Amino acid sequence: MLKKRWRLFLYTCFGGCATGVSASKACIRLWEENPEDVKIACLPAVVIPGKLKEMLKSADKRLLVDACSLRCGAKLFEREGMTVDTYLELTSQLKIKKEKILPSADLQEKIYLFLRTEVHRLLQH
Repeated sequence: MLKKRWRLFLYTCFGGCATGVSASKACIRLWEENPEDVKIACLPAVVIPGKLKEMLKSADKRLLVDACSLRCGAKLFEREGMTVDTYLELTSQLKIKKEKILPSADLQEKIYLFLRTEVHRLLQH
């Protein structure tokens, strides 16, 4: 059986802060809205050699979202030699403070709209 090839994999930090929770919810929403083209990929699985090779073969493009300036996802990708088509770091790009709380509805919507714009841009090219 042939495995499905996705147009876009979404990788995100599910970190314990408002931006991380918002990013994870936004990625789930974007996957639900685009189930034929978009899929969430497992960020920690990048360190597993067999999964890394599978991920590289399974998607045309990759979007990596880090919730804050620690850049955990970017450092993991760099360490494993994984490339990305678009990289977003939410606190600096949206000029918001990292807070270790649950996100407000407004923050969730702001991050969702930001990520949706990037997802649509990547899917159009």
